[in-house]
Formats: sequence, C-alpha cells, structure tokens
Amino acid sequence: MLIATFLLAVPLIPVNAVPTGLVSISPSSINNDFGTSFTSSVMLSNAANIAGYDIIVSFNPGVFTVNSASLSGTLLDPAKLGADKVLILRHQVFPSVGLIRYALVLLGVNTPPQTPNPSASLLNINFQVNDPSTSTATASDYPSQMTLPKAEIVAVDTVNGGPFTLPVTTNSATYMPPANLGLRNVGCRAVTDGFNNGGQSISSVGTFSWRSLGGVTGSATSAPITLAPGQAGEDDSSITVANANDILIVTGTATRQVAFQDGSVLSIAGPSDNFKIEVNVP
Repeated sequence: MLIATFLLAVPLIPVNAVPTGLVSISPSSINNDFGTSFTSSVMLSNAANIAGYDIIVSFNPGVFTVNSASLSGTLLDPAKLGADKVLILRHQVFPSVGLIRYALVLLGVNTPPQTPNPSASLLNINFQVNDPSTSTATASDYPSQMTLPKAEIVAVDTVNGGPFTLPVTTNSATYMPPANLGLRNVGCRAVTDGFNNGGQSISSVGTFSWRSLGGVTGSATSAPITLAPGQAGEDDSSITVANANDILIVTGTATRQVAFQDGSVLSIAGPSDNFKIEVNVP
C-alpha cells in the first residue's frame, strides 16, 4: 500500500527523446612522422542547442608536445559570438601529465544556443611529434592513443526550457608513425628491393615469412640498412630449405625500425609482396 501511494504521488512528466551526441577526436588515425606537427580537433555531432561544455583530452607526453590549444573557428568561439557572451571557465594545458581541459558556457538570455551542422569543432590542438632519440617514449608506447576521459556537453531544452546534460559517446584517436617505405620488387632470391619515400633518413630491414606445401614454416630478418630520403636499397636474407621437393610461398615485408633512448626498437611494417620458391631435388 505504501508503494502504491508513493507511485500515485509522483507526477507524470513527459520526457522528450534526446539523441545521443558523439564527441570524437579528428582525425581518428594520425600518421605524421617524428619531428613534424599536426592539428587535432575535438568534434561534436548529432547534437543541437549547445550552451556549454567541459572536455578533457588525454595524450602521452612522451609521444607528443602541445604547441597550442585554440577555440578559433569552434562552435562557441568567443571571437565569433562575442567575448561578453562566452565565459571560459577552464583553459588548462598540463604538458607533463598529458592533459588538456577546456570548459566554457554561453552567457545571457539573448545568446542563442549553437547547433553543429552537422558537426562542429569544440577545440583545436596543435601537437608536435617528439623525436624518439630525445623523448622519454619507448617502443611500447606505440600505437599511442588520444582519449576523452571527460566530455560533458550542456544543451538547452527548447520545448520545456532549461539546460540539461546531453548524453554522449566518445571516440578516441590513434597515432602510429609511418613506415615511409615503398616496395619496388620482392625477388625469389629473398631480396626486398625498396626505397625511402619519407622526408628523413630511416633504418630499414626486410622481414620474410614462409609456408610450404609440405607444411614447413619459418621466418628470417635481414640486417638493417640506412636509407636517406628517396634512396633505394636491398634488404637481403637467406632461407634454408630441406633437401626435398617442395614449394614455398614467401611474404617479404619492408619494415622501418625506430630506436629509442631506452634501447627498445619499434618495427613499423611497410608494404609487402609474395613470391614462390620451388625446390626440385634431382
């Protein structure tokens, strides 16, 4: 009876269906080389009537250095809407721990909420990719994630009035340095003939794996070679086969190797190709 009385006392309030917004880091896949810079944006989509937000971006400070964080051109850009109409509550960058926090809200009843069409940037961040020879990063830090541990979006209910927290999902971004290798030829002498198509010198090895019709499997890696930008080279390795008729299908892959201060080595697979070795025993 007490339960029934309580339920009867609760007023029935119609609830408008609110779509789930998406807060994401764009681009979602980043492949800039070491020492270069790029801009990532925190994007909002599938949302309407936005009046404020509180977002935190997390990154690995061993992998990236923040050059700048900006609201220029974003959905609630004070330069666009008016500095007196946007209150910036937080604009913090913590480079040593890899955190960026921005929180802001629209001011005044005459400031209309903003709607992405169909998406809009909330924050633009320019990063520098740290040099592995001087950074604290290790090979195990790659691929490296940029995440959104906090993404609170405030919207305005234009039907019933009043602000509310918009339900959202978040998407992170992944960084992996490029292989910067092009493949010209993979030959039956277990030779990978490739070239450096990047803008800096790199270390390259050829990796080979094989499987035969007779069930034999194996792998081999060449000695590393250094390639200047645009330079071609050969990664050679030897394959020992059994004294029996067989056919081996070999995959040769041009692989970039990056050395870090702690002695770890990151292997970045580039292009690959297959070739066949036929073993004919008289």
